[in-house]
Amino acid sequence: MALTKSETEHLISEISRELGAKRDGGYKNLICQCPFCKKEGKFGIYVGKETERKKLFMSHCFSCGASTYTLEQLLETIGRVDLMVTPVADLSAKLEPALLFPLESEDKIDDSLAIIELPDFYRRTFSDSYLKSRGFVFDDYEYFPAGTTGRLNFRYNDYVIFPVIDQGDTVGYVARHIWSKDEIEKHNRRAKLRGEYRIMRFRNSTENDFTRLLYNYDAVIEDETDTVIIVEGIFDVVALIRKLELYDNKQIAVVATFGKKISLTQIFKLQSKGVETVIIGYDGDAVDSIKKAAGELGRYFEVLIADIEDPAKDWQDLSYTEIYDTLAYRLKTPLEYTMTKIQQ
Repeated sequence: MALTKSETEHLISEISRELGAKRDGGYKNLICQCPFCKKEGKFGIYVGKETERKKLFMSHCFSCGASTYTLEQLLETIGRVDLMVTPVADLSAKLEPALLFPLESEDKIDDSLAIIELPDFYRRTFSDSYLKSRGFVFDDYEYFPAGTTGRLNFRYNDYVIFPVIDQGDTVGYVARHIWSKDEIEKHNRRAKLRGEYRIMRFRNSTENDFTRLLYNYDAVIEDETDTVIIVEGIFDVVALIRKLELYDNKQIAVVATFGKKISLTQIFKLQSKGVETVIIGYDGDAVDSIKKAAGELGRYFEVLIADIEDPAKDWQDLSYTEIYDTLAYRLKTPLEYTMTKIQQ
């Protein structure tokens, strides 16, 4: 039976009090006197995250070798079977796709992903003039892998490539040309007339549909990250994390949906990690897209909308003070946001 977070915390607290146990240095075990051989400080109860080999509340004595393998066995051993959790319906439990999205066919909630290869001759960079012009600092290079192919791969000349990581695997990439949108459009107008090679602003991976991907998804820590800010693009993620210094923050994460839409698969990926609150941080001029996303997200999360005061600006353009004011004073519920836009 799966335990909820509150049930687990209650059990740890009660077992610690019963046995006079203390956490070890890694905070993954309760250490106390062995109930079998009575040796002090030799009995360990595992309370870390479950793995294939380690299960919650498994215990072992490093003196006499006695062990228990289930919560029920442990509670019987210490004489506290009254703490055994009775199975009841858990309203906060994560749901299977077919139950989470009852109006959708199960095959539409497919979050399976193929592991892909980055373009030939891709090499990670820790110093790049284009990224520097976009505000990159040392910590950004560390936290957000980016690279180029140099001149060894003509297809990606003058592109910066951002791998998209999911569960530690590379499942996609975004290749962004270093020229501005205006420069590319100007070049392409001339190239069309002359029959020359035209430049694509983005040259992205194609193996996995981007509606199944979230940039910076691995920053969402299961059952630890309770709030996620959803933005449009990679540079929005980097800018918010840099300006708010969220690099190592486990409670708040920032992810990008690669545009102004969010899919059911992306919603499921966030819900499956126990996220409770989402803040929609799409560009200020994307009013209709924000309303639609809020309606879709509102079925599964508490939703707030970051109402950027100047619709011509995005997170990259905003100063720290403007970002702080937006998140401190301009967070609105979907209803408040809708009413504000109607009045305008």
